[in-house]
Amino acid sequence: MTIQDIANKVNSSWVHQIRCGEHRFVDITIVEAEGRFFVRQYKFGKRSWRDAFLDHPDGAMKVGDTEVLIKGVVPENLEEVNKLVNKAYFKKMNIMYWLMRLTYSRKKHEASTLELIPQI
Repeated sequence: MTIQDIANKVNSSWVHQIRCGEHRFVDITIVEAEGRFFVRQYKFGKRSWRDAFLDHPDGAMKVGDTEVLIKGVVPENLEEVNKLVNKAYFKKMNIMYWLMRLTYSRKKHEASTLELIPQI
């Protein structure tokens, strides 16, 4: 499987799944920007999937019927990446993304951006 194969699968649907370690898979929307894959947190409870990745970055993403091993990390160039990720979410979700942004803290949401790096 290539990065382009993964990108095609990510871009063809809204709902994907991720898991950290051997935890259960959780539904999430993954976006692709310039051949890189990103997720953001919408709920900020204790012991979230994001917290799990920050503690132990190894995990997996499921796109369609394909499972890909990943590392979930905070991008080193987060401020620059957030501009691309915002555009990718808008492209995927269109007006719904802008409506969702009215209901949460934009800075907190953008700060939660995590990159999923395929281990292929």
